[in-house]
Amino acid sequence: METLISNLRRHVEALSVDIGERHMWREGSLDRAAGYIEKEFSAMGYQPVRQTYSAYKKPVSNIIAQKDGPPGPMLVVGAHYDTVPGSPGADDNTSAVAGLLELARLFHATRLIRPITFVAFVNEESPCYGSAKMGSMNHASQLKEQGTEVELMVCLEMIGYYNKDQIQEYPIPGMGLFYPRYADFIAVAANPASARHGVRLARGIRKGSAMNARLLVAPEQIGGINRSDNFAYWKHGFRAVMVTDTANFRNRNYHQETDTIDTLDFESMAEVVKGLHAALRRL
Repeated sequence: METLISNLRRHVEALSVDIGERHMWREGSLDRAAGYIEKEFSAMGYQPVRQTYSAYKKPVSNIIAQKDGPPGPMLVVGAHYDTVPGSPGADDNTSAVAGLLELARLFHATRLIRPITFVAFVNEESPCYGSAKMGSMNHASQLKEQGTEVELMVCLEMIGYYNKDQIQEYPIPGMGLFYPRYADFIAVAANPASARHGVRLARGIRKGSAMNARLLVAPEQIGGINRSDNFAYWKHGFRAVMVTDTANFRNRNYHQETDTIDTLDFESMAEVVKGLHAALRRL
């Protein structure tokens, strides 16, 4: 657990402190982040590849690492590595990229019953969100065109902010009657088509860690559950869930310059990664 916590902190420091804000309008920042992620995948023993395409007449890249298993539908785990301008993005979304890298490290030594692909996406944030310029849209489109079978896509979207003394906010009145009062849990959000997998994932996180994982199943337009990379996979007909600390419904530093490394809870982050590793192994 100490190694996991230390590695998570190291990744967040490298991306959000050493590089800082990462977007197309800060020259070289996306390429530096992609290089760091690529280097980390390689150090684990993967052979990462770049899925490069053009956005606003500039080359941008998803970074993909895959571990093969017996033939069958694959698991995809992804997180976007870009930020909004003006924010170092420690929680949004460096925390999730750090979790992605550590899941890749843990799974490299795990015997698999199906292939698993880890993807660091570029260009999730506005103005690319929802368009063909979005990294996850390009990856999901490629899988669809190739006829690749996907058991489930797991989108990691902000997994680093927890506060046991802060009242949790919710997008819909009355949700607080059924969900935790305080901001100290991780949410698993699924559309109806992905509900069964969402149930298994949330249950697996709880069984495999000390983190309380709570499931929300709702239509895609409800509560902002379509505001991350899982949307791209839903759009292409794949099952997908989002794992999140609930973003702006909890973290007041969302999209601000105050979204910094000192606001994150690395022990809780480690529990989420530990729980996800256990849950995904069961899938």
